[in-house]
Amino acid sequence: MTFTGTDSCGNSPKNTFVARFEEHLFAGARDPLAEVVADDCVLQIMRMGTVETVTGRAEVVDALLALSAYVPETGHLEAAITHGKAAAAWGYWQTEADSNDLRHFSHTMWFTTHKAEAFAQIRIFQT
Repeated sequence: MTFTGTDSCGNSPKNTFVARFEEHLFAGARDPLAEVVADDCVLQIMRMGTVETVTGRAEVVDALLALSAYVPETGHLEAAITHGKAAAAWGYWQTEADSNDLRHFSHTMWFTTHKAEAFAQIRIFQT
Protein backbone atom coordinates (compact mmCIF):
# COMPACT_ATOMS: atom_id res chain seq x y z
CA MET A 1 0.00 0.00 0.00
CA THR A 2 1.24 3.42 -0.94
CA PHE A 3 -0.11 6.73 0.32
CA THR A 4 1.28 9.96 -1.11
CA GLY A 5 0.75 13.67 -0.66
CA THR A 6 1.38 13.95 3.07
CA ASP A 7 4.70 15.67 2.46
CA SER A 8 3.06 18.60 0.67
CA CYS A 9 1.30 20.01 3.73
CA GLY A 10 3.88 22.72 4.31
CA ASN A 11 5.32 23.60 7.65
CA SER A 12 1.98 23.86 9.46
CA PRO A 13 1.80 21.47 12.42
CA LYS A 14 -2.01 21.38 12.16
CA ASN A 15 -1.92 20.53 8.45
CA THR A 16 0.60 17.78 9.17
CA PHE A 17 -1.64 16.47 11.99
CA VAL A 18 -4.53 16.18 9.52
CA ALA A 19 -2.31 14.57 6.87
CA ARG A 20 -1.10 11.94 9.35
CA PHE A 21 -4.71 11.21 10.33
CA GLU A 22 -5.51 10.57 6.66
CA GLU A 23 -2.47 8.33 6.31
CA HIS A 24 -3.50 6.30 9.39
CA LEU A 25 -7.07 6.04 8.08
CA PHE A 26 -5.77 4.77 4.73
CA ALA A 27 -3.62 2.16 6.49
CA GLY A 28 -6.35 1.11 8.92
CA ALA A 29 -4.11 1.85 11.91
CA ARG A 30 -6.38 1.52 14.97
CA ASP A 31 -4.08 2.83 17.73
CA PRO A 32 -2.96 6.03 15.97
CA LEU A 33 -6.58 6.78 15.04
CA ALA A 34 -7.76 6.22 18.61
CA GLU A 35 -5.09 8.62 19.89
CA VAL A 36 -6.54 11.54 17.90
CA VAL A 37 -10.27 10.92 18.36
CA ALA A 38 -11.82 12.59 21.42
CA ASP A 39 -13.81 10.50 23.90
CA ASP A 40 -17.06 12.16 22.79
CA CYS A 41 -16.19 12.56 19.11
CA VAL A 42 -19.05 12.60 16.62
CA LEU A 43 -18.56 11.03 13.19
CA GLN A 44 -20.93 11.67 10.31
CA ILE A 45 -20.58 9.62 7.14
CA MET A 46 -22.40 11.30 4.27
CA ARG A 47 -23.43 9.08 1.38
CA MET A 48 -25.90 9.63 -1.44
CA GLY A 49 -29.11 10.49 0.42
CA THR A 50 -28.06 9.10 3.81
CA VAL A 51 -26.17 10.20 6.89
CA GLU A 52 -24.74 7.72 9.39
CA THR A 53 -23.88 9.23 12.78
CA VAL A 54 -21.61 7.53 15.30
CA THR A 55 -20.58 8.90 18.72
CA GLY A 56 -17.76 7.95 21.10
CA ARG A 57 -14.08 7.13 20.59
CA ALA A 58 -14.38 3.34 20.23
CA GLU A 59 -17.43 3.53 17.98
CA VAL A 60 -15.91 6.23 15.79
CA VAL A 61 -12.64 4.32 15.40
CA ASP A 62 -14.56 1.14 14.49
CA ALA A 63 -16.56 3.05 11.86
CA LEU A 64 -13.38 4.62 10.46
CA LEU A 65 -11.72 1.22 10.24
CA ALA A 66 -14.75 -0.14 8.40
CA LEU A 67 -14.08 2.50 5.74
CA SER A 68 -10.48 1.37 5.30
CA ALA A 69 -11.62 -2.28 5.11
CA TYR A 70 -12.08 -1.44 1.42
CA VAL A 71 -8.33 -2.27 1.26
CA PRO A 72 -7.02 0.37 -1.10
CA GLU A 73 -3.67 -0.28 -2.76
CA THR A 74 -2.80 3.34 -3.36
CA GLY A 75 -4.04 6.63 -2.06
CA HIS A 76 -3.27 10.27 -2.55
CA LEU A 77 -3.95 13.23 -0.30
CA GLU A 78 -4.46 16.25 -2.53
CA ALA A 79 -4.63 18.74 0.34
CA ALA A 80 -4.93 19.12 4.09
CA ILE A 81 -5.82 22.60 5.31
CA THR A 82 -6.71 24.09 8.67
CA HIS A 83 -8.00 27.34 10.10
CA GLY A 84 -8.66 27.80 13.79
CA LYS A 85 -10.45 24.68 15.02
CA ALA A 86 -11.57 23.63 11.53
CA ALA A 87 -9.78 21.32 9.11
CA ALA A 88 -10.41 19.73 5.72
CA ALA A 89 -8.69 17.09 3.62
CA TRP A 90 -9.44 15.53 0.27
CA GLY A 91 -7.97 13.03 -2.13
CA TYR A 92 -8.64 9.51 -3.36
CA TRP A 93 -8.12 5.82 -2.70
CA GLN A 94 -7.59 3.31 -5.48
CA THR A 95 -7.96 -0.50 -5.37
CA GLU A 96 -5.13 -1.13 -7.83
CA ALA A 97 -2.43 1.28 -8.91
CA ASP A 98 -3.42 1.18 -12.58
CA SER A 99 -7.18 0.73 -12.24
CA ASN A 100 -9.95 3.23 -12.87
CA ASP A 101 -11.57 2.34 -9.54
CA LEU A 102 -11.00 5.63 -7.70
CA ARG A 103 -12.84 6.46 -4.50
CA HIS A 104 -12.66 10.17 -3.91
CA PHE A 105 -13.02 11.46 -0.37
CA SER A 106 -13.56 14.79 1.30
CA HIS A 107 -13.27 15.04 5.07
CA THR A 108 -13.99 17.97 7.37
CA MET A 109 -12.91 17.93 10.97
CA TRP A 110 -13.17 20.11 14.05
CA PHE A 111 -10.48 20.01 16.72
CA THR A 112 -11.38 19.95 20.40
CA THR A 113 -9.04 22.94 20.95
CA HIS A 114 -6.93 25.30 18.85
CA LYS A 115 -3.89 23.11 19.66
CA ALA A 116 -5.05 20.34 17.29
CA GLU A 117 -4.54 17.43 19.65
CA ALA A 118 -7.79 15.55 18.98
CA PHE A 119 -10.87 15.67 16.79
CA ALA A 120 -14.25 16.58 18.31
CA GLN A 121 -16.14 16.01 15.07
CA ILE A 122 -15.36 14.33 11.75
CA ARG A 123 -17.57 14.50 8.67
CA ILE A 124 -16.80 12.18 5.75
CA PHE A 125 -18.21 12.69 2.28
CA GLN A 126 -17.89 9.63 0.06
CA THR A 127 -18.61 8.75 -3.52
